[in-house]
Amino acid sequence: MELQKQKNICSPRESKRSLNSLTAINNGIIFLLTIAALAVIFSMELGYFSNFRTELISFVYGFNGYVLLIIFIPLIFGTLAVLMFSNHEVLRDILVVNVTFITFIMMVITIPAVSEGVITLQVSEVLGLGLNFTLDMLALVLGLLTTIIWLMVTIYAPDYMNMEEHRNRFYLFLMLTFGFILGTILSGCLFTTFLFFEGMTFSSYMLVVHCETKKCIEAGDSYIYMGIMGGLCILLAMVLLFVNVGTLEYSNLAVELQNLGGIEYVILALFIVGFGVKAGLVPLHIWLPKAHPIAPTPASALLSGIMVKIGAYGMIRILTTFSFPEPYQVLEGFTDSVWITSQNIGFVLIWMGILTMGIGVFMALQQGNMKRMLAYHSVSQMGYIIMGIGVAVYLGYKGAMGYSGAVYHIINHALFKSLLFMVAGVVYLKIGTLDMYKMGGLWRKLPFTFAVSTIAALGITGMPLFNGFASKTLLHHAIEESFMYGHSSFKLAELLFVLISAGTACSFIKWTYYIFLGKCPENLKNVKGEYPMMNLAMSGIAIMIIFIGIFPNFLLDTIIIPSAESVTYDPEFIDNYIVDINIFARSDLLGMIPVYLMGLTIFCLGTKFHLFHLNFPRWLSVGYICALPLTVVLKAVEFFDKKINRKKQRSDKNSNINKKVTLNSENNKSGEGVINKFVSLVYKGANKVEYSIINCDIIIYSVVLTLMLVFLFVVK
Repeated sequence: MELQKQKNICSPRESKRSLNSLTAINNGIIFLLTIAALAVIFSMELGYFSNFRTELISFVYGFNGYVLLIIFIPLIFGTLAVLMFSNHEVLRDILVVNVTFITFIMMVITIPAVSEGVITLQVSEVLGLGLNFTLDMLALVLGLLTTIIWLMVTIYAPDYMNMEEHRNRFYLFLMLTFGFILGTILSGCLFTTFLFFEGMTFSSYMLVVHCETKKCIEAGDSYIYMGIMGGLCILLAMVLLFVNVGTLEYSNLAVELQNLGGIEYVILALFIVGFGVKAGLVPLHIWLPKAHPIAPTPASALLSGIMVKIGAYGMIRILTTFSFPEPYQVLEGFTDSVWITSQNIGFVLIWMGILTMGIGVFMALQQGNMKRMLAYHSVSQMGYIIMGIGVAVYLGYKGAMGYSGAVYHIINHALFKSLLFMVAGVVYLKIGTLDMYKMGGLWRKLPFTFAVSTIAALGITGMPLFNGFASKTLLHHAIEESFMYGHSSFKLAELLFVLISAGTACSFIKWTYYIFLGKCPENLKNVKGEYPMMNLAMSGIAIMIIFIGIFPNFLLDTIIIPSAESVTYDPEFIDNYIVDINIFARSDLLGMIPVYLMGLTIFCLGTKFHLFHLNFPRWLSVGYICALPLTVVLKAVEFFDKKINRKKQRSDKNSNINKKVTLNSENNKSGEGVINKFVSLVYKGANKVEYSIINCDIIIYSVVLTLMLVFLFVVK
């Protein structure tokens, strides 16, 4: 196989051990208990089991440190489970699933309590400032999403990880990343967020480089360099915010920031860049198409399904607090001058989201590698979310539709994208390649995988009765409102929204046709059999996709609208336009017909005229374009360096110096000088530009900025 020869991914081989029946029984019980827990808890929110609901609320509020326990169960007990049973893989796998399930249950039973009020916890005298934790409706949405996807992936993982080496290390960093993500979600101030966010970056790095091949290490370098750059941007923004406003708490600071004379835009831009790296915001996305395809499939499902959402979560949390006023400060509604900062930031963010959507889907259409295609679709779908966040911020007091659409699409994308990566993992295990052009006819060989792949594909393309339709409908309404209440240029954004959605439909027509339909190659004639535990995990996510698609208002009413009501949005707007919204309106249903027709047309034309195999010149790559300003600066430095050297040659009579000057001149002529070497390195484009970051500089900058922050805290 081509991938085996290139060793881009660890080569598949026969499982070293069969899945123990005890593991299957345990995972089956956990799966049923998960469904039962969700059914009981959400029944409480519909008015059933009222006495039990009251007892749960009392238990959660009466348990001091409950929020902290949610974070440290995977961090401590998950880590201990891996370390203590490293020589007993079956027990290790069972304990990892059970620890994840316990964390999920602890998160689920907070739903009644959070619906009554925010849960807070402060751990004072830690690192000077103390750690603050908050569990509100937005954190609850991300926490539930993270725990349930993580649970399904841990059920899925053992079958896949049988073909991998270093399984103990994988599970160790899987649980550490789980804990750090929960810490980021539940943090109640920027200082706490930063600590857990950076922990997530470094622990997830080990998941990216797990296979230890050259490609893995290069992808890991891209990931960690971009991650550190994002972390430094967040840290610098924290310093500027603390110096100018004197707080790192999540509070509404629109009035305070407007008095900073433009610095507020620098602060908010740094936050957007810092969290935008994780979210795959173009042009900060260059790590994502490298890291996702190369990591083991369970890690890819979590990187794309959950971790990139943490970037979007950070942007929502920052922008709906720091750029928003308190409700009592809004005197004139939507037109109040207090919204100026958020309107300007939101305007830019909408177009950045549209750009991210377009570039992501276009690059996805050019891919033959299944996981690389899905990685670019992660970029594109994050563009939808960022566009929704932009509308939520741009429209200010009337931005609840954008907020609801963005949060809803965070949920939906996590579900169908993690399921699609799981599908890719099953196919890879069976046939040993990710090249979809070498596949075909697998619907007969892998019928269950084909069924859940179709469900996920219908979800991501926005087919009615599948989950993506609900969130994309809200986002489409949001972009329409942006030109109704705001700038007329957003009419173009709405048209691009429809066109990009057609590109997504085309991409998954291509996915289904080349992988599951078409003619089966001779070398795949004997492929048969599927994996029970993988099927169990995939079926869990598929059920959620269908349930949300059929009952789209359920999540809206229970968690998304209450989350929007906690932000400074117009309550009347929410009541009139979002509460009891008809997702299946005739105009929205009919609007999907041209999307799928255009998608099918693009697929037919692309296949006929080979438009899915375009080779672009190097100067069109994102890395080259981003590196161009640096290249110009380096060329200017090189020019002045040559002039200085020529002056030294004429004026300096010392023979030793003349020898050095001559040597330097020869190096300049041959293009092998230090500056020329660096310039040529930059010119290598997207695959090399991020490696120009020097490790020691990262350490120096990190230490300096950290000391600055600590100094400011001490001075205060």
